[in-house]
Amino acid sequence: MTGFKSEVLQNQDSVRHMDTPPDGPVKPAALLHFTISVGNVEDAMEFYTGVVGATFWRRATYSAFMSVGDDFFVLSDIGYHRRPNDPGHCLIHNAFIVQGEDFDRAVNFVDSRGIEFVRYETERHASFVGRHAYFQDPWGNGVELIDLHDIGKDIPPPHAEFDKKRRRLNYFGENQFKDQAGRTS
Repeated sequence: MTGFKSEVLQNQDSVRHMDTPPDGPVKPAALLHFTISVGNVEDAMEFYTGVVGATFWRRATYSAFMSVGDDFFVLSDIGYHRRPNDPGHCLIHNAFIVQGEDFDRAVNFVDSRGIEFVRYETERHASFVGRHAYFQDPWGNGVELIDLHDIGKDIPPPHAEFDKKRRRLNYFGENQFKDQAGRTS
């Protein structure tokens, strides 16, 4: 058999077909963006800039491209949005890092807008240690604000090449995993 099985890849000259499929899974270098399904892109842009504090980058037909620091997400309305969470639930969520006193300010800001927090935790997170506050956007997408103190504290790293120190320095060169006394872990 020659050529790709997927019709959209047939007759493409920008991807090379391999006669022998490679062994092993895809090996991504990083995560570029995620997409949040919404019922109205304009309203979602207002919510995610005005409440979550994201920055609008550009608009496309069914989507808005947003950024938070050097990370990206896309708000998309393609006409068939389904709530990922029931009211009061937050298991399906996207986490936004808000450090220290900015976390306290963020929680107070969201609460003052009449948005109900559906969960708050400070313990039981072995993977992402810190303060976690969850609420929903108007389309049922869970939003987590996290004051991130550590990644994988007291558990093995997610993979052999994981270097926690790469994530420790925030955009201002400060260690973002300081405890309340200012010590680094």
